[in-house]
Amino acid sequence: MLFDKFGRPLLKLRIAVNDVCNYSCIFCHFEGQLRGVGRGLTPEDYSFVVDVFRELGVRDFKLTGGEPLLRSDIVDIVRLMRRDDVEISMTTNGYRLAELAARLASAGLKRINVSIHSLKPDLYSKVTGAPKEWLDRVIAGVKSAVEYGIGVKLNAVVLRGINTDEESVKSLLKFASSLGANIQFIELMPMGDGAKSFGEYYEPAETVVEILEGLGAKPLYTRKDLHNRPIFSVGGVSVEVVKNWNNPYFCAGCTTLRLTSDGKLKPCLYKEPLADLYGFIKRRDRDGLVDAVRRVVAMREPMFKDHSSS
Repeated sequence: MLFDKFGRPLLKLRIAVNDVCNYSCIFCHFEGQLRGVGRGLTPEDYSFVVDVFRELGVRDFKLTGGEPLLRSDIVDIVRLMRRDDVEISMTTNGYRLAELAARLASAGLKRINVSIHSLKPDLYSKVTGAPKEWLDRVIAGVKSAVEYGIGVKLNAVVLRGINTDEESVKSLLKFASSLGANIQFIELMPMGDGAKSFGEYYEPAETVVEILEGLGAKPLYTRKDLHNRPIFSVGGVSVEVVKNWNNPYFCAGCTTLRLTSDGKLKPCLYKEPLADLYGFIKRRDRDGLVDAVRRVVAMREPMFKDHSSS
């Protein structure tokens, strides 16, 4: 296992498998990478990545994008990354989930995060830039994932005037409960399109916490391996609150590196890539890849270091 100079272990790799999306969310940071870069990796390449990172102690791999389900070979990617001691998960907008859930489950996908920021079609469309009718398609996809045994967590970015009132929070909790799913409320970040919408839509995560407490939320524990985020229980639903902006406690608990769709390794969402792994991966150069990862881990620093966050 690798540790950075702040004592944070490397436990997770977040992998953007493409650079396109069929949504245009008002807050999208696009995983901190460029759109349309072109160069990409194959399912066999990702299999090699898993083997090397496993040797370094990583057992948790999350597939993102872009929108990962737009890749025609996404099931092959999951299948070739699958190992008995590895967990493969994914973050998706859910548009193609209903048609792919059975195959993804069979290929080895264990968990999936689906972005649903409001259950009101008009607000859903306003946030995502997608036709409001697509919400029904996404909900059907979430239900399919549950049916085929994929663990589901709903992602809701905290947006002022969209989902920061008690009625909206309760509706999302009720929906999660009906599925046996978990939910996380994620604070808006001022990067990518989120930088443009930050002034209008930013609402501190504490607002949602206050609503949850008013609904009888009970604190369960803090996920030390995932950014020191607090976990609550509300009506039997596990609720995570992700306060990521200007939060040194969040950074202190970070155990993740990020691989862009064109094979570059980022130490943090907010920071530029520190190494280009593409050549090592394509050449199946294990030693070169390991050395590059070690160098990036050695250079990792928390984005927010001072205890200045509320």
